[in-house]
Amino acid sequence: MLNKMMITCESATIFVSQKEEHRLNLSNRIKLFFHLAMCKFCRLFENQNQFIIHQLKHTTSNASLSEIEKEVLQNKINSEMKK
Repeated sequence: MLNKMMITCESATIFVSQKEEHRLNLSNRIKLFFHLAMCKFCRLFENQNQFIIHQLKHTTSNASLSEIEKEVLQNKINSEMKK
């Protein structure tokens, strides 16, 4: 059973990111809790992720693109999607 509770750092980072977007199910929350209790690197990732999310939510910008810039960007996106 303990083996089923252990997750990799890769899974932990995915769970941390998902946790910010929506609520994890109980099983994944428990797995993440145990992993974070043991892994200082994933705890650091979680702290950094929370900081970035917090900063993004509290950042305002009046920057905007001109119509020409929007068209150039859209063309680049379309050409990349065709590849």
